[in-house]
Amino acid sequence: MNVKPLAVAALLAMTTSVWAAPAVQSVDRVLAVVDKQVITLGEFQDAVKRNRAALPKGSSVTDQQLQSQTLGNLVDQALMVQMAARTGIQVSDAEIKQNIGLVSKHAEMSDKQWQTAVRDALLVEKLKQRDLYSKVRVSDADITQAIDSLPEKDKKQSSGHTVTAYYPQHILITVDSKTKDAEALAKIRELRTRIGSGEAFEAVARANSQDPGSAVNGGVLGWAVDGMMVPEFENAMKSLPKGALSEPIRSSYGYHLIRVLDTRQQDAGDAELRAKVRKQLVESKSEQLYGNWISQLRQNAFVSVRQ
Repeated sequence: MNVKPLAVAALLAMTTSVWAAPAVQSVDRVLAVVDKQVITLGEFQDAVKRNRAALPKGSSVTDQQLQSQTLGNLVDQALMVQMAARTGIQVSDAEIKQNIGLVSKHAEMSDKQWQTAVRDALLVEKLKQRDLYSKVRVSDADITQAIDSLPEKDKKQSSGHTVTAYYPQHILITVDSKTKDAEALAKIRELRTRIGSGEAFEAVARANSQDPGSAVNGGVLGWAVDGMMVPEFENAMKSLPKGALSEPIRSSYGYHLIRVLDTRQQDAGDAELRAKVRKQLVESKSEQLYGNWISQLRQNAFVSVRQ
């Protein structure tokens, strides 16, 4: 039976009786197919058990609510992993080893399954960075306003030593289902040549950058310190002489051209506070966008439920 994706209530109605069945049933049989990815009954039951164990003592969440949420999360995870792989996002073996602690290893997991779970988690995070977080803009004024609203005791973060803050601008060409990696790289190289030939960075950014939040400002991102940008961007930014134009830089968002307009020394405590507040603002705005974003992924997908 085929149903539209995320008709989770219908899925749950079909799986609740299976969940309650005796354990002698084959838990490896296919419960659902999300586009090309299989979700087994065993995976569903294991996920429900883990989620139940993670509930705080005295939680009022019912079994049906827990199962519904678990199934929805499994479907969403499958959709995001497939979208990431389909649009060219990759995770290296080195990244898996570096982030192996990202996913807890459960007793029922083999080492291969554990590594696959870490890989999938990294794919999803990179997808969110590219397609969700990149749409979130937090300005210096937003950060200052948020800090001004904090209690006085939380505003004082002086550390006695300073760090370097950077004032970058960039042009972004995204890599996604519409633009493949080679196409994006060719485009960013073309834009770099145009800037090198005398076109103003700001004009090229306004007309071509696919980061809407900064494009309208000529690519200017605002002051940034360690931890505020993705690693590839941050490493390039910190290595550039003031005013120099970077080579194309690949990140999880796509390809960037970066130029640092200015630098300054900033109290490390203040920089840490601003970075912390910025992260909180990005997370808050991302949560607001997530519902619409995941709904768009669901629109072109379906779930095949097998009884």
